[in-house]
Amino acid sequence: MSTMNMVQAVNSAMDVMLAQDPNVIVFGEDVGYFGGVFRCTEGLQKKYGEHRVFDTPIAEGGIVAAAIGMGVNGLRPVVEIQFADYIYPAFDQIVSELARLRYRSGGQYWSPVTIR
Repeated sequence: MSTMNMVQAVNSAMDVMLAQDPNVIVFGEDVGYFGGVFRCTEGLQKKYGEHRVFDTPIAEGGIVAAAIGMGVNGLRPVVEIQFADYIYPAFDQIVSELARLRYRSGGQYWSPVTIR
C-alpha cells in the first residue's frame, strides 16, 4: 500500500474508474490539457482522450446541467468546480433538478453525477 496525498488519491480514483467503466467521463474548467487547477486530473486526458476528459467554458450552472443530462442518458459524469465559492451558480441545478429528479419522475429517471 502506497502513501498518497489528497490530490494523488483523487487522481488515482478517477483513473481507476475511467479504466473500469467506459461511461465515466470527467469534465470541467481546465481539467483536460491543463490537469485542473490543483492537478487532480493531470495525465487523464492524455491517457483516456479528449472525448472522456475535457475542458468546459466557465459556466458552472451549465457544467452541472450538462452532467445531469448526460447522467440521465447513461453516462457517469465527474465534474470539477474549481473552487468552493464557484458552486453557487450551479446550486439551482443541484437542488432543483439533480436532487429531485428521481422523485419528480416517479423513479423512472436518475442521474449518477459526481461533483467535486
